[in-house]
Amino acid sequence: MRAKLLIPVLVLLIASHAQCAQELYRIRVFNGESGAVEVSADATKTYLKIGKVTRPATVSSVGYLASIYAVPGTVAATAVHGIRIKTAGAKECARPASKVMSIVPAEFAQTPKGFGGYSSESSAILTDIPTGRAIFRNLAPLVGNRVFKQMGNDLVPIPDGYVPQEHDILVIEVTIPDRYPDAIIIENRKGGLVKAVYSDRRETIAKVQRPVRGAGRFDATGYTGVGRINTSHTGVLTISTAPIVDGPKDGGPVETRGGFMIQPSRHGKEALEVAQVMIVEPVSKSWLEGAPPLFSGYFGLFYDPTDETKSFLVEARKEGADWMPLPQLVGVHEDALASFTDFRIRFPKLTSEWVKAQLAQRNAEYMEICRAKAARDGTLVSGTLTIQLEGDGLEGTKYVRLYVDGVFRGAINAEPYVFNIDTSALSKGEHLAEMRAVDAAGATVRQITKVFFVQ
Repeated sequence: MRAKLLIPVLVLLIASHAQCAQELYRIRVFNGESGAVEVSADATKTYLKIGKVTRPATVSSVGYLASIYAVPGTVAATAVHGIRIKTAGAKECARPASKVMSIVPAEFAQTPKGFGGYSSESSAILTDIPTGRAIFRNLAPLVGNRVFKQMGNDLVPIPDGYVPQEHDILVIEVTIPDRYPDAIIIENRKGGLVKAVYSDRRETIAKVQRPVRGAGRFDATGYTGVGRINTSHTGVLTISTAPIVDGPKDGGPVETRGGFMIQPSRHGKEALEVAQVMIVEPVSKSWLEGAPPLFSGYFGLFYDPTDETKSFLVEARKEGADWMPLPQLVGVHEDALASFTDFRIRFPKLTSEWVKAQLAQRNAEYMEICRAKAARDGTLVSGTLTIQLEGDGLEGTKYVRLYVDGVFRGAINAEPYVFNIDTSALSKGEHLAEMRAVDAAGATVRQITKVFFVQ
C-alpha cells in the first residue's frame, strides 16, 4: 500500500545553503497491543515487520526540558533506549505546553534503577524490540524527521496537540540531508572551533564555551559501544565510552555506563561545572538549540560493526598526535578526557542497499523468533483460520469488525460473530487479527486479538 504524502518536500537549512532531504526509509507503528512495528526501504512498496507493540500509548505527557526546542509533529529525540515525538507546543514554548510521546525498547518498559533520563510512563508505546537494535539503532529516525498518522492510503501530519489513540497508525519519514558532512571536528578548549568538514570546504558551525574533561554515567551507554552515538536530541549529543556488554546493564549490580555529552550553551547553562559535559555556543546570533547540524537533522545511531563507513564514529587526538579511538571508560572519571585537544565525529556513507540489507537482516531475525514462539504456542497456521467473538460483554453490540494487521477486512451485524480468514492471501510470517465489537455510537465495547504465524 503506497501512502500519499500530503506535505511538501522537507527542506533543511545548513549554513547559507538550502539542502533538500533524501528519504532513507519509513517506520510504521500500529499503536495497539501486538500491533506491528514495520519499516519500508522501497518507498512503501513493502513493509517488513521488525517487532511489535506490547502496550499502546494513550496520552501525551509534559516533555523533558529540551523538548521545547523541537518542532511539533517531529522526532524530538532519538536514542538506543527510546524515541521521543513532540506532539504539542510550538518551538520555544513554555515547558508545560511541550508534550511528547515515546517509542520504547523492551528493556526500558520499566524504569531501571538509577535512571537519569525522561520516564515516559503511559505516553510510551512499549515494544518487544531490544535496546540498541532496529529502530533504536540502524533503522532509527533522526531529530526533526516528520511524523504522520496513516488514514486509509493517505498520510496526514500529526497536528499540534495530537494525543495518541489506540489503533492509530503512525509513520515516521526518515530523511537525511542530500549534502552530508564527512566529519565534524571539535577543538577541545575554551574558544575552540567546531567545524563541519565537507569534501570541498569546511564551515565553522559553533565554538567551545567549555571543554569536556571527563566521562560519567549516562543512560544505556552499556548498549551503545565505545565512540558511538548514544543519544541525539534538540539539546544534547551523548557519546558512549562504554563497551556493549552481555547481561544486566542499567540498574544492574555491575556498572556498565560511560560517556560524555555535548550541549548547546543556552540549554547547558546549568552544566557549566560538570566535567562530563562540553558546552558549545553559537558563532552568530542564532541559538544552537534544535538547529542543524549539531542538534537536529544530521545525527543518527548508525553503527555497523562490519563496515565503519556505514557508522558514526567518534575519535580523539592529543596535540601533535594522530587520531585514535576514544578510551574505554566505565563509571565516573573526572579528568580522563582532559588531555585530548580535539575530537572528530566521522559520518557514515549511507546507501539504499545497506539500509535494505539491515532491514532484511532484522526482519529475518524477528520472523525466526516469531516462528519459534508460534510453534510452541500452537499458532502456526495455513489455509483457513477461524476466529470467533463470543461470551459476556457483548451487550449493545451493533456490529463486529475484523481487522488483519490493522486493515479493515469486514463486519458482521448478527451472531454468531465468526470470521474465516484465508491465510493463503497473507504473506509468510506473523500477523495480528482483531475483532472489535462496537455499539451504535461507534464505541468499542469489547475486542479480542489473535497473533498467528502463516507458514
